[in-house]
Amino acid sequence: MEIKNKAMAADLGLVFITIIWGSGFVVVKNTVDAIPPGYMIAMRFGIAVGLMCLIFFNRLKKLNWNCIKSGIILGLLMFISYYLQTVGIQYTTAGNNAFLTAVYVVVVPFLYWIIRKEKPDAYNIFAALLCIVGIGLLTLRSGFSMNIGDMLSLFCGITFAAQIVAVSILAEKNDPILISFTQFVVTAILAFAVALFTEPFPTEMDANAVLSTFYIGICCTLIALVLQTVCQKYTPPARASLIMSLESLFGSIFGIIFLSESLTMKTFFGSILIFLSIMISEMKPSFLKLEKKSLEVPDHSK
Repeated sequence: MEIKNKAMAADLGLVFITIIWGSGFVVVKNTVDAIPPGYMIAMRFGIAVGLMCLIFFNRLKKLNWNCIKSGIILGLLMFISYYLQTVGIQYTTAGNNAFLTAVYVVVVPFLYWIIRKEKPDAYNIFAALLCIVGIGLLTLRSGFSMNIGDMLSLFCGITFAAQIVAVSILAEKNDPILISFTQFVVTAILAFAVALFTEPFPTEMDANAVLSTFYIGICCTLIALVLQTVCQKYTPPARASLIMSLESLFGSIFGIIFLSESLTMKTFFGSILIFLSIMISEMKPSFLKLEKKSLEVPDHSK
């Protein structure tokens, strides 16, 4: 019963952070014009690091080499993911950015096939194909070309899948607070280093940009990412990725409400197909009558 209650609390915690992340798409979209992507990531994670030093000062004294190694891996994946996402949102809509990022739900089972030897079943394959069709409807322009922002958002979804898998594995034997702190430090350092050599320093920040940066740093980074790491100790990776994909739904809704982004029929059906692929990949509805057996890999050694 205690384990069941922890799992339920973890699921609710993940739902809560998807709402925060959904709002983050809108805030980031409104802020990238004032703050270049690299500096924005450095600032948001720098704020999170500073607050964690104040809140968890005594706990951080227990930091060990295993936590540092885990944090370096997670921080590298985190930086790549957020950099691709933040750069990508400059060239596409918040809704597209949110939905394309959500393809990590379909990618996660295949990464587990490679790392944990758990083969995807027919539902996973069908969901992946359905997701590709949805991405095409959502992003393909005239002449069968993809917007650069859409492509970066798609790659972001793939690296986020790697991060989810890594969190599930590394959080099993490490303190989630300590590895969260280390990954925040690594992400902030990498972002600042890249920004220093590739972007102009933001010298003019109005009150809206400052408030947005603190919202992203406190809510979307510190609260959401620490909570994600804690919750994934009690929620299976497949279910966690499904729940976290709701950020795309909230991101699209917030984009329509606060940024007046248009909802065309093509965008609508593309989004529906991507969301259906997410549901099919994890819930495996019986009416599809697909076999739930794992894919058989032919043995050519015989």
